[in-house]
Amino acid sequence: MHHTQILATLVALSSAVLMVSLWKQLLTLVLVGIVLIFCFGLYNLATIMTH
Repeated sequence: MHHTQILATLVALSSAVLMVSLWKQLLTLVLVGIVLIFCFGLYNLATIMTH
C-alpha cells in the first residue's frame, strides 16, 4: 500500500466510526432542521395570507 492509500483508509475508517457513534445526534439535528424549515414556511405563508 502506498502512503496515500493508508491515509485514505484511516480517514475513511475514522469517519465511519464517527458516523456510527454520532448518528443519533445527526438524525436529531436533521429532524430539528426540517421542523424549523417547515415552521418558517408556515410563518411565511401566514404572513402572505394576512397581507
